[in-house]
Amino acid sequence: MSHKIEIFDKKKLISENLDIKPLIIKACILTLKLEEISKPKLLSINFTDDKEMALLNNKYMGHNETTDVLSFNEISIETQQKYNWPKEETISQEKIGEIIISVPQVRKQCMNDFNHECVKLVVHGLLHILGYDHALKKEELIMFNKTDDILSYIFKKN
Repeated sequence: MSHKIEIFDKKKLISENLDIKPLIIKACILTLKLEEISKPKLLSINFTDDKEMALLNNKYMGHNETTDVLSFNEISIETQQKYNWPKEETISQEKIGEIIISVPQVRKQCMNDFNHECVKLVVHGLLHILGYDHALKKEELIMFNKTDDILSYIFKKN
């Protein structure tokens, strides 16, 4: 059994981009492998708009504004119900967490490469779930170097 990466786009914000989902899955699997997470894990990634992201950021982080990415350890019952996930989908893998991405923020930050910025935010969120942080300069250097290494591999030129 392997890791399961579930990607939800309830508002159809990335549905026209056929390349992004395989890149996200590849980046998540690579990150888990590099962090030596071998026991099968379930990770949920949700794409949303700025309005919903601002509500979530206020509710969970106390910031009354939108943000680009939020990550949470394990998957909340509220999210399971909101997205109507069948219970059997979550039985065989241990829930590791969920990442929520604001698509409008990705578009603002992407400098013409939506896929790269989107994958960068997913990796960033996953590293937070795995215990990395960037509150201190030393932690930031470690976390951002790991992110850059993963992105270099995912987007390497052949």
